[in-house]
Amino acid sequence: MKHIAVFVFALFLGTFSIEAQNIGRVAPGQRGYSPQPRTTEAGEPEKPDVNQMSIEKATLYKEILGIDVFEKEVLRTYLKDYYRARVDINYDPELKFEDKQKLINAEQKKFEEALKEVFTDDQVEQVLMEEQFGSRAKEAKKEAKKEKKRKRKKKKG
Repeated sequence: MKHIAVFVFALFLGTFSIEAQNIGRVAPGQRGYSPQPRTTEAGEPEKPDVNQMSIEKATLYKEILGIDVFEKEVLRTYLKDYYRARVDINYDPELKFEDKQKLINAEQKKFEEALKEVFTDDQVEQVLMEEQFGSRAKEAKKEAKKEKKRKRKKKKG
């Protein structure tokens, strides 16, 4: 008799705790509600500003090549056209990689021909090497960072 009473008491506690937890039930007020799945739109990556890029590069090339203001503006115009074509090609989702490479190479040839009209062969070679590898631009940025650090240390010390 004592065992039956303990068993009934345990059974009562078990059902009471299951009721309290609402296992397998929808909470009152939540019937028929299912939240909408969140949509995360990645969107298109933002295209770089070709005007800003051409101005920065033209300024860099003016220092590297030692050209005057007129030649700098001509170079900036050529760079702007070249960058616009490259950005349009790179951000076209319908083109395959091989097609993009062919179009970029064609634009590079046009850019080289345009540069040869105004600049010497050595200058054209320097510009093309810089566009292809970009080593001096990286070095210039590193130098600017180092210079900022030096100025901060001088102000503190």
